[in-house]
This record gives sequence, C-alpha cells and structure tokens, in this order.
Amino acid sequence: MHKHIFKHSLLAAVVVLTVSGAVPALAVGQQPSRAQEAQQNAQTRQETAEANAEGRKEAAQTRPADTKLKVCENRQKAITNIMARMADRGTKQLAVFTKISERTQAFYASKGRVLSNYDALVADVNTKQAAAEAAVEIVNNASVDFSCDVTNPKAVVASFKEKIKAMNAALKEYKTAVKNLIVGVKSAQGTESSEGSQQ
Repeated sequence: MHKHIFKHSLLAAVVVLTVSGAVPALAVGQQPSRAQEAQQNAQTRQETAEANAEGRKEAAQTRPADTKLKVCENRQKAITNIMARMADRGTKQLAVFTKISERTQAFYASKGRVLSNYDALVADVNTKQAAAEAAVEIVNNASVDFSCDVTNPKAVVASFKEKIKAMNAALKEYKTAVKNLIVGVKSAQGTESSEGSQQ
C-alpha cells in the first residue's frame, strides 16, 4: 500500500512538475506575442498621432489664409473707396492747378504784360501738367483694379501706394510750375503802367 501511495504521490508530483513547467512555458510563449501586440499598438498610436499632427499643421496653415481672405473681403469695399477717393482728389487738384494756370495766362495776355522768360515758364507749366495728368490717369486706372481674389492683395495695395506717391510728386511739381508762372506774371511790368509812368 505504501508503494501504491508512493507511486501515486510520485505520479502526482511528476504531473504537478510537468504542469507547473508547462504553464511558465505557455506564459513565456504568450509573452512575445503580447509584446509584439503592444509594440504594434504603440506604433499604430504613434502613426495616428503623427497623422493628426500633420492634419492640424495643414489646417493651421490654411486657417490664416482663410482668415486673411475673410478680413480682406470685409475691408475690400473700404479699400476700394479709399483708392477711389485718392484718385478723385488727384483729379480735383489737377483741375484746380490747371484753372489757376489758365487764368494766370489769360491775365497776362489781357494786361499786356511783358516778361522775358514768360514762354519758358508756360512751357514748364505745360510739361509739368502733362506729367501730372499721366500720373493721375495711372492712379485712376489702378483704383478700380483692387480685388481680394488676386494672388497677393497686399502687393496690389503697395503698388497703388507707390503710384499715389508718384502722382503727389507730379502734382507738387505742377503746382510749383504754376506758382513760378504767377510770381513771374506779378513781377512783369504792364504796358499800360509803364506808359503811364513815362507821361
């Protein structure tokens, strides 16, 4: 009986050892697959995070462009109005200077004044007037060109500002030429006054 119990005990011990040896082997066999699965999950999460970051980056790049376009569209009418006002102001200044020049020349002719450099002053006025008219025309044409649909609206505005500077410079030169004509005509002796002083 002792032998029989001993055999059963031995058999039970062998079974226990076999089972206990198989379980760690099973666990060890499963660990690499779990580790691989965890690694794959981590890699998938990283790829997803990178894709999300790339998507956010693209959205961030397009968002300012969309925002700038909306801001531009909101201000488009105001910018167009400002451009039109500047062009109109240039046209009005040109008309005022031309009117003064014509009146000065008419006064000179009616009073019979004599001025040695009168023709040179008139020629300078005419030259500066032509330059001012050309500059005003350029600004008038540019003032209707503004749109937010163009590739670079800021460049259009910057170009318009440069044209305004050129127009203002041309108008200033025209104004100076007209002033010079007025000063010359005022300083000229009239034939009537000179004849009266001689008698």
